[in-house]
Parts: sequence; structure tokens; C-alpha cells
Amino acid sequence: MEKTISIDSFNPYSSKFPDKKLVTKGTLELIKELRSNGYEIIVRPENNQPIQYLFKKGIHEFFSDPLYAFLAGIPTSIIFNIASNYIQTSIDKWSQTDENRKNIIIINQTINEAVNLNNKKVTKSEILDKKKKSNKKKETFQKCFSIISPYPDLPTPIFIEHKPHIIGWGRLKVSDEELEIEESKILDKTIKRKIKSGKIKGASVTGIAEKSICNICNENYVDCNHITGEIYNGKNCANKIHEATFVEVSLVNIPINSHCLLKMI
Repeated sequence: MEKTISIDSFNPYSSKFPDKKLVTKGTLELIKELRSNGYEIIVRPENNQPIQYLFKKGIHEFFSDPLYAFLAGIPTSIIFNIASNYIQTSIDKWSQTDENRKNIIIINQTINEAVNLNNKKVTKSEILDKKKKSNKKKETFQKCFSIISPYPDLPTPIFIEHKPHIIGWGRLKVSDEELEIEESKILDKTIKRKIKSGKIKGASVTGIAEKSICNICNENYVDCNHITGEIYNGKNCANKIHEATFVEVSLVNIPINSHCLLKMI
């Protein structure tokens, strides 16, 4: 039996970072889980670009963008069970709901059938609709990145919850240790009220991890099958990002880093 699964990459920032083959951290962890079960994973498109993953320092995103896994000659039920077990572990680990199970779609090309992790069939029109929404997200980010700040000393757009909607502008200070919003101007009155009331508590960044090393095997984290936060022979897995590209900065309700808090003056 052919044990190869194809998974589509998705680059929502292709206008600013073209030729990047990107997956989310959640997708990368699922790929590792499938590889650990003996499956070869091909990340499409098949080209010479290396696989890189997106990281977000806000609350852990749980497959908010659709993931498409293509099978041929593999029973859907086997991959469904592996993916479901992984997702349930992630739900428990990150205290998430299972709402986005419907965004993980297993497409069995042998029997021409698609199901999501809610075990419901997905029609071609539903897949087309999801792809249209993903393309719309790309287009909206493209428009955002093309906007020039009206404030020359505040060149960086500020988003909300990593969505393609600019709510202000800022000036960033970047070092090896931290990224700081030195000064900013929030234009959205609703967002201002939420910051003052404490509903929006912190800041978060999206980045592309271009080179990261696993502390368990000292190999490229993308290529190994270890997962951050898991214990291997008594050692907690972590990966150190050596090279990364900053994508965007957002205000978020719940920052993972408790020190990334907002203060409005």
C-alpha cells in the first residue's frame, strides 16, 4: 500500500513574502504525527522551496485556516483516527474547543470522497467556498500591506487578532531579545475602549521560522518528528528559532507572554 499523503501549504502573506512554502505550527505538528505513524508527507506545491512554519505569539491558533490532506490507496478511517487523536490532544493541551475540526479535510482520491474531522462529508462546492475565503484573506492582506502609513514616524501597521484589518500604526524596536512597540496611534475607537477596559490585554507577532533547531535531536525542527512541549526520555522538547522573518504585529485579547501587556497613555 502506498503510504504517501499530500498536504497543501498556504501562504496568506504571498504579496509581501512570495515564494514561501508555509504551514502553520499546528499543521507542522500534525505532519510530524503522521510521519511518526509511517507515512511520507509531501507538502504541495512540489518545488525547491523549503518548508517553513508560521508562529504566532498570541493565543495558540487551532486550524483557523483549512488544511487539505490528499490520500490515494489509504483508507480514510486510518488517517481520520490519527488526526482525530492528535486534535483531541491539542484541544486538551491548549484548552481549545473543537470548532475547527471542520477545517481539517481529508480528501480520498481513490474513492473521490472528502470528510472533515467532524466525520461529515464535504462537497466540492464547500471546498471551493473555503478556498475562495482563503484567497479573499490573501487579497485583503495584500491591500493592507500596500497601504502607506499616514504617520511618517509610525510606519508599521497594527492589526487585531492577526486578522487583515489595520486598527492603528506604530514604530517597532527590534532586538535579538525582544520586539517592542515604542510608540503607536490606535485609530479604531472600539479598540481603544477595549484596551482601556482590559478586554484587549496584549500584543502579539506573527513570524516565519526560517531556521529552527530541535533540542532533542539537534536537527532542523521542520524535518524531525519531535513536538514542542512533549517529553522524550525525560526531556522536554523545545525548538530554538535561529532565523526568522517578522510578518505583522497585532493586539490580542490574551497574549501567551504575560509580559507583552498594553499600556495606554
